[in-house]
Amino acid sequence: MTGATGVVFWVVLALVLVAVETFTVAFIGIYLAAGALCAAVVAAFDGALWLQLVVFAVISAGTLYLTRPALRSRFVNAPLVPSNVPALVGRRGVVVVAIPAGTGGRGQVRIGTEDWSARSRDESPVEAGVTVEVVSIEGVAVIVRPVE
Repeated sequence: MTGATGVVFWVVLALVLVAVETFTVAFIGIYLAAGALCAAVVAAFDGALWLQLVVFAVISAGTLYLTRPALRSRFVNAPLVPSNVPALVGRRGVVVVAIPAGTGGRGQVRIGTEDWSARSRDESPVEAGVTVEVVSIEGVAVIVRPVE
């Protein structure tokens, strides 16, 4: 595979590897794509197939060996950013969708500028427009009680 055919093959392989990389978390496809692009350059200068394969292998392995550990530690060991969900406990909001009675009764509460799925703490109904206080959080729902 030399000339235009080889170039097309290696460039298509590089594009496929980049596409595969976007769907995986292995962080390897990008290195193989770099090797494929370098092999395409060799093919463009009518390099022999064995030389293209050697360039592909050496560039892929070399970039993988030299850069992957540093990049992986940077992305994998990134500090976790805590969410502000625990800060909702104690805040007040207004019921925008009435909370029906019962254990599965869910409505919506606006807290600040965000709408949250909400349940009543004592499973009693809460009408729309009532001011409530968040007493806890269960999953994606805030548990509220009417403010007196």
